[in-house]
Amino acid sequence: MIIRPKHYLLFILGLILASFIFYVNYVLFQSNQGPIVGDLLLSLFTFILWWVCWALYFEMRDFWQFRWYGKHVNHPNVTITPFLFPLTWEMEKPTENLEIESFLNGELLHWNGTSQKSPIVIFSHGFSDDSKYVRHYTVPIALAGYDVIAYDCRGVSGSRKAGKNNQFVEITHDLGDIIRFLQDHEAFKGRSIYLVGISLGSVASIKQGLLFQGLSVEKIVAVACIGDYSDVMPSSPIPFKRNWWFWLRYTFFGVPINPLPKIKKEISPELQILEKKKEFTSTVDWQKYAAKSLFLIHSLNDKVISAINFKKNITASEIPIENWLVTQRGGHNFLKYELILTSAIIERLKR
Repeated sequence: MIIRPKHYLLFILGLILASFIFYVNYVLFQSNQGPIVGDLLLSLFTFILWWVCWALYFEMRDFWQFRWYGKHVNHPNVTITPFLFPLTWEMEKPTENLEIESFLNGELLHWNGTSQKSPIVIFSHGFSDDSKYVRHYTVPIALAGYDVIAYDCRGVSGSRKAGKNNQFVEITHDLGDIIRFLQDHEAFKGRSIYLVGISLGSVASIKQGLLFQGLSVEKIVAVACIGDYSDVMPSSPIPFKRNWWFWLRYTFFGVPINPLPKIKKEISPELQILEKKKEFTSTVDWQKYAAKSLFLIHSLNDKVISAINFKKNITASEIPIENWLVTQRGGHNFLKYELILTSAIIERLKR
């Protein structure tokens, strides 16, 4: 079993529940006049039952969700080469006990039949995922004839020392460093760049894709993308309020719940799209650019980033119907719909 933050939370809640059971039996019911062993055993049994049930649930859930993980997905004709991408954007100052690295770990996936002039696809994963977790997407994209760059965001896996995974603004800027690195690299210089992102990765893809519009980035495929950051962040920790469980989870990870307006704009693709449209001389010019470059994919039963965000991004971007895809089911991670999502991504890259 891999110990994750949720296991620490389960342990703490289990101790609280067991302590409460002991308090009820030993203090309120005044069993403190008798042996304490029975009450301790009852509390211990409560804790064990709590831990086993929830741990088993999460193990089965992770077994299904991570069934594609890492080396389980490969192909004999796809070479996976480790890569380091230097970061030039503002780095967080190192603390006394933490050495901050100025690069991201990643990998290049190359199929033997891929032309040296083919576009490069940069695949940006979601919150708390890594480059290995998305190989069931990146390997098929490589087999479709693209060189694929997948990287670990700061605070995750091989890039754990580059920062924290709750630094959303910095993560979106890091993708810009990777694009500039590829533009200057001899093996990739002059080649078109396509951006594909899921969840948090789609926020970075839209932001940097719009910034590099007209330079090297030609296509953006955003999956399960945020519209307005305020619509995604839970509003209250009170049970039965909207996304209260996510509030607890994000607070545990240190994710900003109510950021300043300037920061909110940095991580709200809908606002960035509306701002970018102002740079075009006419609505027709923008619609031509959006129809050629921007593709959106979402699931209607996404409980993390609701379909409202998808609708807002469509309205803001004014992309035609053939530039977006929506599924009835699949949730945020498109579980059981991975093949459909992979096919949709490749189809849009080849248009």
